[in-house]
Amino acid sequence: MGDFKFLKYYVRQRCRKLSNGDEEEDRLSSLPDAILTDILSRLSIHSAAATSVLSRRWCRLWTGVFRLNICFQKTSEFSKIIDHILHQVTSRKLCDFYLDLSDVLYVTPESSAVESWLRDVCSRNVETLTFQAGYDDDTLTFRLPSCLVNSQYLVILRLCGAALELKLPENENLSFQLPNLKEMCLGLLVNFPPWLGTLISSCPLLEYLDLIFDLIYLPQPGSVVKIIAPNLKSFSIRMLYVTEQVVRHRVHIDAPKLEEICLQDWTSIYSFLHNPTKIVKAQIILETDVTSFGEEEGGYGWLEDEEYYQEMSKFLGGLCNVSNLVLMLKSRGNTLTYPNSVNLPVFSNLTYLGTNFIKFLLVSLHCFPNLERLKVRLHSDGRPIEQWNWCAPDSIPDCLVSKLKTIQISGLQGVGDELIMLGYILCNAVVLKSLTVNVNMKDAAYARDELAKAYAVWKECQLCRSIFEFPRSSSDCEVVVSCRYVKASGNALQNERLTCEMYVGQGYV
Repeated sequence: MGDFKFLKYYVRQRCRKLSNGDEEEDRLSSLPDAILTDILSRLSIHSAAATSVLSRRWCRLWTGVFRLNICFQKTSEFSKIIDHILHQVTSRKLCDFYLDLSDVLYVTPESSAVESWLRDVCSRNVETLTFQAGYDDDTLTFRLPSCLVNSQYLVILRLCGAALELKLPENENLSFQLPNLKEMCLGLLVNFPPWLGTLISSCPLLEYLDLIFDLIYLPQPGSVVKIIAPNLKSFSIRMLYVTEQVVRHRVHIDAPKLEEICLQDWTSIYSFLHNPTKIVKAQIILETDVTSFGEEEGGYGWLEDEEYYQEMSKFLGGLCNVSNLVLMLKSRGNTLTYPNSVNLPVFSNLTYLGTNFIKFLLVSLHCFPNLERLKVRLHSDGRPIEQWNWCAPDSIPDCLVSKLKTIQISGLQGVGDELIMLGYILCNAVVLKSLTVNVNMKDAAYARDELAKAYAVWKECQLCRSIFEFPRSSSDCEVVVSCRYVKASGNALQNERLTCEMYVGQGYV
């Protein structure tokens, strides 16, 4: 209600007298209705409607707003209130309609009510439509009004919720036509609508596309979706399902102007119909947190077939022009860590790489000759690195010698080949400026009594000392090692070895 108090203050000041006896001009109330309506349109509908108590003139001003921002805080009467607001608002043109029901817990709006609201809003030639459904355990199923997929005015469309099943009107001759739509977000979708590709193709000016799926609700056979968008610049697709009966979906992308892509999916196969040349930023997450069905139990292991590796390696090869890449892979091997996968091309423009794979990490650096920043977040599945049979490259990667300046590695356990790998980096990284290492040793993680904690502190001190005793090639590299109880840092060189300052505390990792 802060907006309302602000307006009320100015209205009450209109009769305040100045020191010379004249009355001060009420500048706010002197504004024409068109300007006041524009001001009210920038407030939430609750604040705008509250101004009706200020005076007779303000009584109906709020009904002329052309932006509707409606948000509820856990009320069961929201459907009646929305109906009342839409009935009171007289604007024939809506620039923006925003309806947020995410805080209305455990109450799912009636499908007919949602359809009615969208139909009403579309009839007012809305340009930006955002509908955020509530979060509960039910699936909200409603039919998209035909006017919503045939709008000459719609520029931004966002339909979001906990679980949405979108259907089209029962009209076989329905066509899609969204000539001015530039941004579309759909999620969480519980299925692959068969008309999704057609909908996207009907948006020739589409620049931003965000799709979120949670297919656990309505399992279905594998689908084929074509993303054909000649002006698409940013594309994000996320699969959030976790189910035992996972099937493959195929997504074909044809977007020649694509600049950014975010992909979070660990089963579907992706491909570019034409390799994009303008992508500069990519986030590819092919990992899953599912651990209850391992390879040895005949669970998710069947998904890791040769076709998948080959197709996804080819897909990653299409991203060879990126300068910023985040690549998260499954812990048991995926794409780059697959010994027989297709050889990746050289990523000549890549300067930043964020990843979680380590077995072939230094070997794969040959693909990134101009890499300057490297960030590694390892899996915390409890397996020490020696079980990965860490592989050293046959020759020193070019980026390690001449380009790589910053390295961050988290999730180490301080055992096995981890120290050998760190020693290799320090010995060969000539221009390295910063090496940050986070270690979580098992002895420290499970220490309960004071004696166990003292032993953990001693082991962490020994680990830090071992790292700082490694020879190094960079004379001004700062090394920071953070453990649970001990933190060590330094960049001073003595006898070609690092010296450090060591601190004992808690919570460094």
